[in-house]
Amino acid sequence: MKHRTFYAVAAAAVLTCTAGCTTAYRNGQECKAKMVETYPASKPKLSYDPPRVAYEGTRVVVEGSYTKKIPPAGVTPIKTTSQTVPAAVECTFAGDTLKTFQWLTPADLAEKYPLKPGTDDTE
Repeated sequence: MKHRTFYAVAAAAVLTCTAGCTTAYRNGQECKAKMVETYPASKPKLSYDPPRVAYEGTRVVVEGSYTKKIPPAGVTPIKTTSQTVPAAVECTFAGDTLKTFQWLTPADLAEKYPLKPGTDDTE
């Protein structure tokens, strides 16, 4: 009988300690989904790293990259070289709600999706 109470208290403690971790995970996944959603289909395939979360899930940065083929400068293409282009987005959250989203790099996406606060922001 004494063990049952101990297990109940231990389970409650574990749930209490890990309750805040799910917000950061969900915010990271939402930011990654927004990155994939806004990435143009005309560009090469995007590969991304796991989201990096800071300040208890209020700021999330997702980094990734894609490979860009560079044709040779000569008249006859003998060998094309490829270059890895970095890509990154930043999201800020108020709890579970997405406040801002912006592309940090590449430059063409950073111009297309600049930092814009949400319409419900009262600050």
